[in-house]
Amino acid sequence: MPQLDIIPPHELARLARHQGEPALAAIRREFVPAVTTPVWRGLVEEFMELEEPLTPYAHPRHPAWSFAASPGSGAHHGHIGGLALHVLQDLRNARALGDAHEARGLPLDRGLLYAAILLHDCLKRFVYAFDADYTLHKSEDSFIARNEDHHSWVLRELAARGADEEIILATAAMHGLDDVSLAEGVKPLAVVNHYLDIGLTGLTMRAEDVRAEHAIGFLADSDWPWSGRAQQRTRALAEGMAPLCGVPAGYMHLYLGSRFSFEHVDGLLQDMGRELAMARLLERMGKDG
Repeated sequence: MPQLDIIPPHELARLARHQGEPALAAIRREFVPAVTTPVWRGLVEEFMELEEPLTPYAHPRHPAWSFAASPGSGAHHGHIGGLALHVLQDLRNARALGDAHEARGLPLDRGLLYAAILLHDCLKRFVYAFDADYTLHKSEDSFIARNEDHHSWVLRELAARGADEEIILATAAMHGLDDVSLAEGVKPLAVVNHYLDIGLTGLTMRAEDVRAEHAIGFLADSDWPWSGRAQQRTRALAEGMAPLCGVPAGYMHLYLGSRFSFEHVDGLLQDMGRELAMARLLERMGKDG
């Protein structure tokens, strides 16, 4: 059985070579060049490498991750490289939806669409950390934020730079464009406008402001119910694999996500069952080191 070397929490970014760095390279190759509006392109480049935000944050900040190493969330893609992998999936989802949209002869500003996706999660780099037990902690309100989270912060950062209304609204629309509850029914744009408010943008989105780019961006970002379940199912597998690899279960879970992605592990579980999936992963770990 492969015995894993445990990487200390402050060196976990080393695992980005498996998922995060290839995902970031694909983002830069496939999508960043499509953002041709100079101001938006400049914002994308700045936010992806941001070292010090301009505006304060209501919760304690954690040391900044690189875009390639940052976890993607607490509930999904909660591993090293998760942010880049999540954003790449969003972008590829949006590209496919955009193709379907344009196949009808409808106009689409892909530069705006991709810029909003690239920007909307960049401040996650400052709000996540792993403790000594390799448990992921997030420094933000629970979804949906009452007062502050990474989404309100990115909107505030855009406003602080004097970003135009078009890009701020497109970024805001990534979360909560379709606000529906059993208790209250449909509340159009309530969540988007809540974020515009707590993000101190001074803007309001009206029904007539909604564009195809907003709807496609929102849909492209909506894989979390599935990817979150993949993360949970991988945790159960990690508990069985950890003793075989000589590591704690928390580290095993983080390693599996960072090395293979939770979605890939979950795909093996669905296709092969628990025992064969475990054997396949152990074999790959033994071969590749």
